[in-house]
Amino acid sequence: NIAGNVCLQNSSVAISFLPGAGGNISAITGLRSGRNWLWQNPHLPITNNRSGEDYGQSLDSGGWDEMLLSIATSEFETTHSTRIQIADHGDLVRQSWGAEVQSDTHGNERCRMTASGAALKYDFVRTARLQSDAPIIIFDYSLTNNEAFEWPFYWCPHALLDAQSGMTIELPPDLPFHLDGAGVPAIERWPWLPVEGRPSLDLSNSFAADGENFARKIFVRAPSDGSVSVIASETDERLTLTFDPNVLPWLGLWINNQGWSECGSEPYQNLGLEPSTTNYDCVAEAVRNDAIDWIQPDETRAWTLTVELTA
Repeated sequence: NIAGNVCLQNSSVAISFLPGAGGNISAITGLRSGRNWLWQNPHLPITNNRSGEDYGQSLDSGGWDEMLLSIATSEFETTHSTRIQIADHGDLVRQSWGAEVQSDTHGNERCRMTASGAALKYDFVRTARLQSDAPIIIFDYSLTNNEAFEWPFYWCPHALLDAQSGMTIELPPDLPFHLDGAGVPAIERWPWLPVEGRPSLDLSNSFAADGENFARKIFVRAPSDGSVSVIASETDERLTLTFDPNVLPWLGLWINNQGWSECGSEPYQNLGLEPSTTNYDCVAEAVRNDAIDWIQPDETRAWTLTVELTA
């Protein structure tokens, strides 16, 4: 265990936080089955020593990180002609966070975690609270711009799920999506990904036992109810992530069916759920394509995610 590990638990679910490791959430565990839904890289243990480290070689350890300002390494110019450089996987993953466990009047616990900006001046707050005696976690977020100028409101969670064989992704059919990094986005329709010279891939069944080994990052237009579910084939357990599509209009999906490893190991298998403020991994591309909102000086943005486990 890493020093500073913080846990919340009720009768149905447990969640573990690592404030010293970039605020990482290392486990979301359904207590009925004992399943930790979050993937952990067997080749890269999570550590508190993150400053200056290369993300892919040293920090792609799994769990749930918060992506702020950009996912891809990026540089953009503010309206005050200030050049801002963002490290790979954003501004928060290499920082140590503050953490405080609080109780409400009913004895329900919550974990309030805070971080301050490195590339820019801001205050970031994530508060996780458990619904009493239910397998539901509510994440309340806030971001305050402490600069004298506006900058792009880029955020998404980088929640890497343990994508075991047969796991399926449940979204409404025909939602438009496109591949990241494709230049002008070519719009496809969920769940079918055309493949030249071969039958289209059913992305909802990417982890089928006889499925093709591949890795893709796609951006799906957020469903109207802001809900995506992942279902474990062997038990029919499901994890459902719900968000506000007015705040997070896109759902990023990192689908890795033994098609990718950046740490020198054999390719592994995981699924990233990433409701996002934009449909680009790189904030500079989002700015160039006028595909992102801007947060004003002294402005605070607030939003919420909910995770529900169903056995």
